[in-house]
Amino acid sequence: MKPQIFDETHPLEEVLVWGEPGIETLLGQLLPKSKSLFFSYYDVQEARREFRHMRELIEGEGIHFTRAKDALARALANRDTPEAPGSLAELEKALLARANEYYETHRAHKAEEFAREGIHGDIDLVYEQVREEIRQVLREDVRAYGEAGAIRLNHLLSLSHRLPLANIFYGRDQSQTLADRIVLSSLKWEIRQPEVEVFKRALHELGYANGFVEIGQGVLEGGDVAVLGDTCYIGVGARTTLGAAEDLCLKLGAELERRGIQIAAVINKRHAGEAALFAAPTDEHMHLMHLDMFWIPLAPNLAMGYGGELDRREVLRLTDNRGRLVVEEMGGFREFLSAKGVEIIEVDEAEQQNFATNLLNLGNKTVIVALSANRRVIQELERRGFRVLSAELNKLVNGYGAIHCLTAPVRRKLP
Repeated sequence: MKPQIFDETHPLEEVLVWGEPGIETLLGQLLPKSKSLFFSYYDVQEARREFRHMRELIEGEGIHFTRAKDALARALANRDTPEAPGSLAELEKALLARANEYYETHRAHKAEEFAREGIHGDIDLVYEQVREEIRQVLREDVRAYGEAGAIRLNHLLSLSHRLPLANIFYGRDQSQTLADRIVLSSLKWEIRQPEVEVFKRALHELGYANGFVEIGQGVLEGGDVAVLGDTCYIGVGARTTLGAAEDLCLKLGAELERRGIQIAAVINKRHAGEAALFAAPTDEHMHLMHLDMFWIPLAPNLAMGYGGELDRREVLRLTDNRGRLVVEEMGGFREFLSAKGVEIIEVDEAEQQNFATNLLNLGNKTVIVALSANRRVIQELERRGFRVLSAELNKLVNGYGAIHCLTAPVRRKLP
């Protein structure tokens, strides 16, 4: 089937995910926050269980759930990879050695993080837990993919780069379906940058090789892209850059315009300026890193948003005029939405930081929220006729992302 996304609110037919967090994410627990991009402690085994529950919820709604991780493991199992370990024992030894390297290098820093954030834990015990769970997850991977697939997959994800691909399970950011094309992202931070090529290989295996659009400059991450009505909104701030939004416009803007869709860059100028200078993300940047962290479409004329960030964002309309980029200032984001007749269900700062807007819209006034803790928000949605399911992702959100970050729709049914 061809990819097809023309509006974030259309009925969802197929969603692409990576798969459960694995050994690469266990190794990430031994890195400081500035490198791992996680909260200081992340319960990987519980996160794996939550991911499986999320899958059950989505499939229970009749939606096709496509796992990029499984596709890549199949492809790797049938290809010679001379750089990978020759046996399971060699792989386990290499993974444990990498865990020890991270532990010895970052132990003091991690202990300081635990103390500063009031985490009642011991980094030495976390290290021992990581070692034990590496062995456990490796056994599970062998059962799922066979020995060759498990060896090559884990070598690629955990050993083939300086840092493990610990965040790869947040499967929204690496690609984005727009109309009938798949846009391959360009990710900002070192630990995440190799993920795009990994997803590209998986997409080839899944039969989505035709029609890729690749970003040639700047940073574009999938959580910053959403289509509602006649507009493709692209968040620009702590992650995505204006240059990348402009590059996308020159590559896809004319095609979108023929389909009645304009491109609007939604910019936090301060975050964009800071992100160009800072060597690591701030906590504020992480909580507002993408458009889906503070704004999400719900229905044709309805969205949910955090007003504090809506009012800081300015809109630029980007147009491709026969290969020449045209940029128009359109004012504030709230005013831009109001002019289009889009009503905003407002969430407060606590609800926003509890991932209220980071939901998965299934279409037909059905959504899956990450957490049931945002009771006021859920009640307001239900009052407006929405059916609300909760995935209860209490551990998965500890990487600063929730269900919208975990899922990349590739097909939505046209109304």
